[in-house]
Amino acid sequence: MRRQAGLAAPGKSLRLARAVQLLGASLDLAAVLKTALELAVDVTDAERGMLVLADGQRLAAAHGFHPMHAAGEPAAAPPPIVALVLETGEPVFSSDAQRDPRCSKELHGARSLACVPLRVREEVIGAVYLDSRSELMLFGQHDRELLIALTSQAALAIENARLFKEERERLARITALQAFQTRILEAIANGVITFSPRRRITTFNRAAEATFGIKAEKIAGKTAAALAKAIPDFPELFETFFASGAVQLRAEVEARRSDGTELVLEMRLSPLASDEGTGVAMVVTDVTKQRRLEQAHEAELARSRRIGETFSRYLAPHVVKSLMNDPASVELGGQRQRATMLFADICRFTSLSARLPAEKVVEILNTYFEEAVRIVFEHDGLLDKFYGDGLMAVFGPPLVRDDDAARAVATAVRLHEAVARMTPLLGEPLAISVGLATGEVVAGHIGSTMRMDYTVIGDAVNLANGLQSAAPPGSIYCDEETIARASPIALPVHRLGARIKGRDELIPAYAILPNELVRPRI
Repeated sequence: MRRQAGLAAPGKSLRLARAVQLLGASLDLAAVLKTALELAVDVTDAERGMLVLADGQRLAAAHGFHPMHAAGEPAAAPPPIVALVLETGEPVFSSDAQRDPRCSKELHGARSLACVPLRVREEVIGAVYLDSRSELMLFGQHDRELLIALTSQAALAIENARLFKEERERLARITALQAFQTRILEAIANGVITFSPRRRITTFNRAAEATFGIKAEKIAGKTAAALAKAIPDFPELFETFFASGAVQLRAEVEARRSDGTELVLEMRLSPLASDEGTGVAMVVTDVTKQRRLEQAHEAELARSRRIGETFSRYLAPHVVKSLMNDPASVELGGQRQRATMLFADICRFTSLSARLPAEKVVEILNTYFEEAVRIVFEHDGLLDKFYGDGLMAVFGPPLVRDDDAARAVATAVRLHEAVARMTPLLGEPLAISVGLATGEVVAGHIGSTMRMDYTVIGDAVNLANGLQSAAPPGSIYCDEETIARASPIALPVHRLGARIKGRDELIPAYAILPNELVRPRI
């Protein structure tokens, strides 16, 4: 069957007008693509058709072709004429495709064909291919004009639908991102508050609600000044943030919940850039419990220090430390260790006490012991006990060192020097004698579970005590072991034999005479 070129079937113009209305009735891209192809087939009475998009020659819609041509898939083998139209942007019409040199044999028996570009402004976004295997001269002049007009409208409809789809996808991504951000904000343990460039509250997450006791809907949209009730210093800090260049600001402030609970908050302000200007992102951390715990800890440490200082007046410092660290660690018992023992006693103190008021005696004792204990501690000695007008100190346990004997001798010399200085001040003649002995002792906690002392027991203790009793005023008597371990000694040392109470034979000893028995005059 042959049709006269240029003649249009009755009602085709009406169908074109209806087609234009149908193309503008939807913004769904898939529906517009399918509608555009179906209308092109209907308007031209074509037998088959396909709509191919230029983005990778993707087959967007097909009509009358084998099912292998699935819409949405790349057109594996579109008619070569389609590729030509996509490249040149010019329509191709053929009323006798079998004899047309522009057409190939891959048209599957097509006798008449038309391929028209889909053009938006200067860009070719696709092409519509139509053909008929049964009719020659199908696409006359009027058909061509109708088809060009239709594809022009179809291209606009496709572009609008594509833009609408992209915008919808973009909005969906934004919505999903906003929802994701909201979930993140709600999951954050810290309060997050954001402010717009106009300084209005735009975000107030769940943690912020819990911190301040304020619902987000009641404060969102209000100015930053709305937080002044909860944070009195906030307006000033907010202005400081912008005045300093809106870089970053960190501060710890006092605040108050809506129920009156006092808070300590750590605030971190950071710039939040947007198209409208610079806003603020503020992270709020409630450090109230942390600060209270820190204050309680400091108070407990101060209390422990006071307790330690107080008990150190009665107990050995290392015993006090053990008690403070682990009260259960102090147990009865001891261990054998080397020690240098020091005994120091005020000479003729009994006669001094007999002729002086008790208050004066106490003053003299306290003055002497204050200085004596300081000297013992300066030389890392352990003050074991006071006994009347004397004192006992240990150099070694609980931490034995190689210079224990040397430190004990230095302590004894310093004690004599201190007494010489304080005698004129006290207005009374005062002298001490010191005994030193070194040897193995048992050091540990002695007593009962109800009352115990840290002390040392051994022959060196008795020997040092006996040497002190034998030493004349202003002298230091040492056993051989002490002299051997303390050498060299800066002062003259005199070998002698000392008679000690409880021992039948003379004990080899050494005398150290600070200032060679030069006594201060009163």
